[in-house]
Amino acid sequence: GKMKFHRAAVALLISTLAWTRCNSSEGTKGRLPLHPSPSSEDLLLPVTNDFVNLDKIEELRNASRVTLPGPCSHLEAFSGFIPVDSNRSTFLFFLHIKAENDSRQKPLLLWLQGGVGESSLHGQFLENGPLGIDASGKLYRRRHSLLNNFNIIYLDQPAGAGYSFDKNGNYPTTLDQATTHGIRFLRRFLRMFEEYRDRDFFIAGESYGARSAIGLAQRMLTRKPTEQFPLRLRGVMLGAGFVFPLLDMINSAKYLYCSSLLDEQGRVSFDMQFRKIKYMATVRNFTAAAEQLRQTVFDMHPTGQKSWFELLTGFENHGSIVKPVTPTEVHKYRKYANSEEFKKRLHVDVSRTLDATRAELAMKLAAGEFFAKRTSTLVRVLNNVRVLFYTAQLDSVFPASKMERLFNKLSWRGSAMFMDAARKPWYRTATHNAPKVLLGYEKVAGAVMYNTVLFGGHQISLDQSAAVSDLYARFLKFTSMPPPRKCEESMNPC
Repeated sequence: GKMKFHRAAVALLISTLAWTRCNSSEGTKGRLPLHPSPSSEDLLLPVTNDFVNLDKIEELRNASRVTLPGPCSHLEAFSGFIPVDSNRSTFLFFLHIKAENDSRQKPLLLWLQGGVGESSLHGQFLENGPLGIDASGKLYRRRHSLLNNFNIIYLDQPAGAGYSFDKNGNYPTTLDQATTHGIRFLRRFLRMFEEYRDRDFFIAGESYGARSAIGLAQRMLTRKPTEQFPLRLRGVMLGAGFVFPLLDMINSAKYLYCSSLLDEQGRVSFDMQFRKIKYMATVRNFTAAAEQLRQTVFDMHPTGQKSWFELLTGFENHGSIVKPVTPTEVHKYRKYANSEEFKKRLHVDVSRTLDATRAELAMKLAAGEFFAKRTSTLVRVLNNVRVLFYTAQLDSVFPASKMERLFNKLSWRGSAMFMDAARKPWYRTATHNAPKVLLGYEKVAGAVMYNTVLFGGHQISLDQSAAVSDLYARFLKFTSMPPPRKCEESMNPC
């Protein structure tokens, strides 16, 4: 395909082995490796070091501008692919949307999707972005978007998720590898968007996205003084997070039995599957354990095959005990986000397929990462930065009661204070004369807010979008309050 560059930049671009479309009248031909065939339609942004000159960066930034559809066409947005590995074969796709009002005064939020390998566009369209899509496929403006309080980066991560890709199909197998990519992405993103240097920064993720979030937060908190990171990490939001050992969280047999989705026989049978997985993991046969896990609960199996969960409950959708099938708007979103028209808008090669390598990435991570313990990472984050930890009342993947029990077992700076704290009802932030609406429950101790969202399933932000938006606004206020007195200064253990 044809590509356009400034002649002066050709040497730079060749040296970075990444081709990019720029706006000059001089044309030159360039071909990319055919597998997995990105074409000139992918906007690759090789902001790989501090020597890329400012004119070039300005040019790339302008090339990455996006006009969002209809109800959001007035918003300032950017998207493209940033290389994150040393040989430039791994590219992460992002969509960045600036807050409509007072963008310069508002913090920057990095949104990390879960589902292992699901595109962050899922979050943008169905959960918290300004551009929503309904069950008829109609686009609308989401009034309670997180954009009211934050500038947002929607990032498809790890590589292999959403539209992110690796030319050689080398996807991360551990949190560590994915975190290195995430940190590189942020450094390079900040070269293009200098206005965010030293800005307040938040990292948010649900399900597997929460695991990615603690990985990034820990790396930011433990960097050496010589590796100054130009963002101020103010808070981390973890929803229904895959942050405890998987085998301690995932056996939902008892919860499904208590909610009548399984009978006694079904409970025993389902429980037996998890015992098998536990045994395989104990003898360190992680590949077999991952495969068994996929057959037991994951919605990722060959067409026509059903997971044990589906066979026993009849639920095609694994996430909420009140939603047996995937909501229609999810199918509409996938169709739209994968449409040629939308891909062209977002500088994505039209031959790419959304979430195409998701299953492959999930199986690699399942074998390499799912059975690893990341509790120490979580504790380090809890000890050093404000955390919003939230669970969902109707979660059939990581039941809220299990999450609470595991959180209570943690030993962190504020654990004694947390055990003593009272749980209180949490009501929607009142607008003038509006009736009281109960959204869930809240417990605050030290630097941690712990909330349970009523009527939400595993995909909390999909099920209870407005409630989570209210929660993030509360947390933002919480992070701006003076920190609780340091443990060393108080008589009681914090």
